[in-house]
Amino acid sequence: MYTAREIKFGIIFSFAWKTILFFFVYASILCLISYYSGIILGISFVPIGLIGTAVAFYVGFKNNSSYERLWEARRIWGAIVNASRTWGTYTITYIQPLPDDPDFNHSEVRSQLIHRQIAYINAIRIQLRSKSAWNDTTSTAHNIVKDQVEHHESPLLHATSQFMRAEETQYVLSKKNPATHIMKIQAKQLDDAFRKGAINERFYVQMMSVVQEFYNQQGAAERIKNFPFPRQYAYFSKVFVWLFILVLPFGLVNEFAKLGTDMMWLAVPSYMIIGWVFNTMEIVGDTSENPFENAINDVPMTAICRTIEIDLREMLDEENIPAAITPVNNILM
Repeated sequence: MYTAREIKFGIIFSFAWKTILFFFVYASILCLISYYSGIILGISFVPIGLIGTAVAFYVGFKNNSSYERLWEARRIWGAIVNASRTWGTYTITYIQPLPDDPDFNHSEVRSQLIHRQIAYINAIRIQLRSKSAWNDTTSTAHNIVKDQVEHHESPLLHATSQFMRAEETQYVLSKKNPATHIMKIQAKQLDDAFRKGAINERFYVQMMSVVQEFYNQQGAAERIKNFPFPRQYAYFSKVFVWLFILVLPFGLVNEFAKLGTDMMWLAVPSYMIIGWVFNTMEIVGDTSENPFENAINDVPMTAICRTIEIDLREMLDEENIPAAITPVNNILM
């Protein structure tokens, strides 16, 4: 996630320089041919304007839909934060010692339930950041993260082993969806505590409802991850934008040529500006449609997971708690 109020010119330039150079060369060639041949390579601007209007509406629809996916993804992680804090509070408050069972260590059970929750959210994060078949990891949005942020996604083994017992880690890593089975272990331990009498029935029901909430939010995130933005909208949006961009200079050359042969050269900077605007609108939507792919505009899951970890470990009054994740070059992962 880009955190600065204004986007640096270098980032804008990294997205735009290739297309702007193409616009300059393309328009200049048309103007050169028209200027020296005396044959104006232009057409009426009326059909081009109609195409531009239609494209603007189409791209606006795509961008709104892409933003909805991005914002829903952020809302999902906001719900995970709230549910994790609720889980930690319930665990500390509701799990009580058993005077008749000295072997039951309620402090250890609390610690396990909270630490395993930290493993769970990190497992979701790593699973969501796995490569999708339809996502272009060589795009500028991904390269900026690679170039400007020292970000290395930790392996799932490391993210879980430091918060879970070895046998539990081995078990969940043998499954196709480790996060799901981590929460299953949570529910099983909670049920064991309930059957032993360490938690009363009303509180047990409340905590199991939080388990259900985690599954609901995990499923919502996986829906966004596993169901791409419909390709018929994403693909043809790009096609229509570039169709408009390619025919645009013919209309501009024709219009400026009406003002005089020398004025025809104004079509070059005009084309560069208009083409850049439409191409940027397309890129904005394109870089927002998949919010879990480790790109510059993605949901900052690493920072969110660290926030949850800090909150939960402070509930246990632990020491040596890691610091919050801060933006690097205005990029928060």
